[in-house]
Amino acid sequence: MGYNVNKRTVIITGASGGFGSELTKLFVLGHGCRVIGIGRSKEKMEALADELGGKKSKFKYLLFDVADREKWAKFAALLTEKNIIPDLLINNAGIMPRFEKFETEDGELAKRIIDTNLMSVIYGCEAMLPLLKKSKQGGIVNIASSAAFSPVAGTAVYSASKGAVKNFTMALCEEEESLYVGCVFPGFSKTDLFRDNNMTDNDFQFISGLGTDKKTVAEGIIRGMTAGKKLIVCGKDSYLMNAMSSVAPSPANALYSKIMKSSELEMFKDL
Repeated sequence: MGYNVNKRTVIITGASGGFGSELTKLFVLGHGCRVIGIGRSKEKMEALADELGGKKSKFKYLLFDVADREKWAKFAALLTEKNIIPDLLINNAGIMPRFEKFETEDGELAKRIIDTNLMSVIYGCEAMLPLLKKSKQGGIVNIASSAAFSPVAGTAVYSASKGAVKNFTMALCEEEESLYVGCVFPGFSKTDLFRDNNMTDNDFQFISGLGTDKKTVAEGIIRGMTAGKKLIVCGKDSYLMNAMSSVAPSPANALYSKIMKSSELEMFKDL
């Protein structure tokens, strides 16, 4: 059974950029939804609101760190106080550090990755589940990554965090039968996710050629939801990684590593 995305009250983390901003525009402009965005940049949130034109009143935002459990609890209390019942939570916020070997990563960075990519999802679901269950059609969508299928060199902690999001979400699918629960696996896309990678023009050309643009990914997410899919794979590279990881995971990972190392791109130079 599919999820009806029309005229819903939607909470989107990481709403100010990447997939989050594209989803916000699609929900508000295309489906008559009210969106509550969560992020940390007021300037980006205001810019997104301006893009909505005459429907900007349907977009509100809060600024807080999604890796802070207490902030989620306060947000839930605020919604309850204002008698706002959300229909859909999309845990989209995430970070991806530059590609590097695990031995050169530090513990603080690893903690920040896990907190932002995984714990924020857990905290968000924890705080919002009681409210979502009051909706006539509640739903949760967690954004993982193609790295959850095939963890590649230089992404050890990032891949671990996204693999955990996948497993967490799949468990929720079985536990919360009254809700729609889906997990999204986007591949490469030119978004703010790569802001820590010191990208060059050649790097962005590589991503553009291999990956899928963020608007197309956002459209794919909504199509997957309306079809009632639990696993939503977005992007040609993500489809390939999913297929290859099912058939021959070790050879597939070795192939990816060979491609990355032979590319001579700046983003892979530490591998």
